[in-house]
Amino acid sequence: MAPAEGKSPMLNNETLYLTTVVILCALCQSVVGVGLIMIGLPTLILSGYPFDHALSVCLPGSLIINVFQVLAERSNYRRADFVSYASISVIYAAFLFYLNLVIGLSFSKLTAGIILLLTGVVGFMPPVRERFLKTLNVRPAVTNTAIGVIHSISSLGGSLLSLTGTARYAESADARRFIAGGYLSLGMIQLAFYSTHGVSITPVMYSLIAVPAYFISRTLVTPYVNHQKLKAFIFFLILIYGALLIKQSM
Repeated sequence: MAPAEGKSPMLNNETLYLTTVVILCALCQSVVGVGLIMIGLPTLILSGYPFDHALSVCLPGSLIINVFQVLAERSNYRRADFVSYASISVIYAAFLFYLNLVIGLSFSKLTAGIILLLTGVVGFMPPVRERFLKTLNVRPAVTNTAIGVIHSISSLGGSLLSLTGTARYAESADARRFIAGGYLSLGMIQLAFYSTHGVSITPVMYSLIAVPAYFISRTLVTPYVNHQKLKAFIFFLILIYGALLIKQSM
């Protein structure tokens, strides 16, 4: 018997699985600034969930967390940050509407896999990462454009966004601030678009679990976690996810 639409063919207990994924991704987001979209989305897609369903689970909770992050750091944002967000948003909105409404392309597993694979290689290998981070600072306008285009094709522009934050700011807190603002800018446009093009309300309830999980983990988990080791593990996981998505797309 074929599994019901929107449910993973691999899982017997959907509620437990989705709750676990959301909580673990919220924990990662509290430590390194990425989690629900960068890790949660490909996790659910690889598990057999359609893109729209996976986005419904991950996006709203990520956005709410981003709002709290941005409000907490609102006095520390710089003019250059807002210029980047405006540029990224315009490019992303234009390509999102064009690809979806004109060409009819909403999500590409192959593109998402390649992006994750490259992000994993760059993040997991320090010599490659250092050279790449220096390159990102040479032409911010090109980087902003790339983030918008990549996000419109794969919803994983946050991979380049997170690397850009690391390249621009030496302090982890400043990088997380930049990443949160960028994710919020992209996410608001994405939510507005997909709320009329496939995002359903039922899976959103799972996403809301991420908010208390995020704040609890910030207090009880984040201070005791080795940030560098967790970041290295996440990049390794992203690399594996990239390879699996490429294989699944063939």
